[in-house]
Amino acid sequence: MNTLEELFPSEPTFFGTWQTLYLEPIVGSGERISVAVVAIGNNNQYGIIQAIRSELLECLYGSQSQNMQSIIDWLIESASNELKLHRSLSEWTAPFGGVILGSIHPAADDSIEGILKQAIRFTASLSTLALDAEREEDEFQSKRYSEQWATSIFDEIKTINPNLSNCFKKRLKISESNLLTSFGFMNEKYVSNFGLLVPTRLSTSLNNVKAKLFDLEALKKSQVLIKPQIYEIIIGTPSLSDPTLTDTSVKRLRETIDMVTEVAASEDIKLFRAENAREAAIHINKIAA
Repeated sequence: MNTLEELFPSEPTFFGTWQTLYLEPIVGSGERISVAVVAIGNNNQYGIIQAIRSELLECLYGSQSQNMQSIIDWLIESASNELKLHRSLSEWTAPFGGVILGSIHPAADDSIEGILKQAIRFTASLSTLALDAEREEDEFQSKRYSEQWATSIFDEIKTINPNLSNCFKKRLKISESNLLTSFGFMNEKYVSNFGLLVPTRLSTSLNNVKAKLFDLEALKKSQVLIKPQIYEIIIGTPSLSDPTLTDTSVKRLRETIDMVTEVAASEDIKLFRAENAREAAIHINKIAA
């Protein structure tokens, strides 16, 4: 009997509702994009997350993607404040036009995150389908994401410990050629490079990470007289529990992280995974200051 029961999924333990926030990029056009989803538990727990990933916004809107991101951030902040006060959006008024609040759907899962995943799966094709779609890899785009990641870490360090600001973007001659190799951060005891694993461009972003690892390995084995004691690569990734990631995306991302960790360890290079630039900056300050 126990064996038979194991064939069926366990009964959900968390109950609530979800609904979607739609945005008309051109007000009155009728064109709608799912930009956020809300989940409210029967115990009054709630969650609200962006339903379209930032890298997809960049693909859709190019140079205007930051403006679109700011609009979505404003919308989510307004809805979140309403949820804090009333645990409902029934009386909420959006801060600008072109916002449509979707129907309320009952749901059950094991957590609020599970219900948010349901909302994403049923209403946000730009989030789920685009993550698992086959696409041509864009090396230039992946490098640009990586550069933005490094700049964000630098900006955070300036607020945490400005004394470390001059340790960023160090260039060093580590071979007999006259070429200089760049490193994300370097001082007398610690050096790190910054990589970013983007779920929608995993192959090319992995190649960039491997190149960063190779530079650290080359420095470690070089004839440079004064070298840092600690070598590390800091990898930026979304949270593995991010509801906007499909199970397939999470599996691929987890396997890629494990592979990079193994490659780094083989050269005695540490790996630190950060989900945002501030987390990375705090880590650098703790080790290098």
